[in-house]
Amino acid sequence: MTVIYLSGIFFLIFCAFANGNPISNSSLRRISQNSFVRIVGGQDADIADYPYQVSVLIDGQHACGGSIIANNFILSAAHCFAEESRASHITIRAGSTYRTTGGQVVQTKTITAHPNFNEDTYDYDIAVVELASPLVLGTNVQTVSLPPSGTAFSNGENSVATGWGLTRNDGDLADVLQVVTLPLITTATCKSNYYGSAISSRMFCAGAAGKDSCFGDSGGPLVSDSIQLGIVSWGDVCGQASTPGVYTKVTEFLSFINSIISVKKKTL
Repeated sequence: MTVIYLSGIFFLIFCAFANGNPISNSSLRRISQNSFVRIVGGQDADIADYPYQVSVLIDGQHACGGSIIANNFILSAAHCFAEESRASHITIRAGSTYRTTGGQVVQTKTITAHPNFNEDTYDYDIAVVELASPLVLGTNVQTVSLPPSGTAFSNGENSVATGWGLTRNDGDLADVLQVVTLPLITTATCKSNYYGSAISSRMFCAGAAGKDSCFGDSGGPLVSDSIQLGIVSWGDVCGQASTPGVYTKVTEFLSFINSIISVKKKTL
């Protein structure tokens, strides 16, 4: 267990295990002791309803979530690759409700984390993953829409988070995809009411008492009205009203995302 500090807030990173194999500390959403370590307040989901969701596998084990933004590009969090950035060790499972079986498993080709990513503050927590071969799109494998520039929302608007986070503090990762509906919290409100200076202009929050994302959900999408607004990044106690989850604000990184995709397409 590793102890870190962020702007005076005490965090613990636990090493989770899936089928006896450890998940890298950097792959897990940060969370304090006594937390509920799963998508809190969620329920089983069918991948056909969230076909953009993928599992990021490191050496064959689920480490993070991600979303399909093109048939050969995945959006995720930079901190998911802080300890293992070699594409040869990372694959993507798409199109399966289940964490360990089914769907399409594709090797990654390149991983581009934002050059300004800060491992201490989790600012600029975003990465674009290029696949070695394109996904075959279909009922269970679809792209998610990114928000138009300037997209905004109000406090309390609904969003959905999905993932295969742990089911309990000393338990295993969820075998079946989980989904939870979360109220959105603007950057200004999250900064003034919850985390203070730990919240940058590139972050916002979502969550309520008993509803949150958590360990193993890092890098996954937060979607509202079929548009991905956020990427699961960090937080304090999962499922606690006073410590909602923190998400990377996708609208702040549209140029970064598009520049990578356009450059890679030109080199094909």
